[in-house]
Amino acid sequence: MVCVEKGCSMDTKDKVIISAGILIFLGFLFVIGLGDRGAVDLYQLKLERDRLRQANLHLQERNEVQYRTIERLNYDSEFVENIARRELGMIAKDEVVILKKKK
Repeated sequence: MVCVEKGCSMDTKDKVIISAGILIFLGFLFVIGLGDRGAVDLYQLKLERDRLRQANLHLQERNEVQYRTIERLNYDSEFVENIARRELGMIAKDEVVILKKKK
């Protein structure tokens, strides 16, 4: 289509070509946004990654606490004694236990 005049209009063939181009463009946008590995999937993957990072940090913190506890159990006799008293109800040889009567 060659339009030399100011008021010329498009013919049907040009309208069909432009409409097809717009439809193809919208199709590409749909595939990019909602298709497999599209923008929505990318967003969901980023959320999952962030959740896994948080879980990993939490596990690292728990591991550090466990590591310190193991180290103290291996090398700190006072710590072991404290646990034996608190959790197992043990007493030292020279201690006397005084029990209160229940009413």
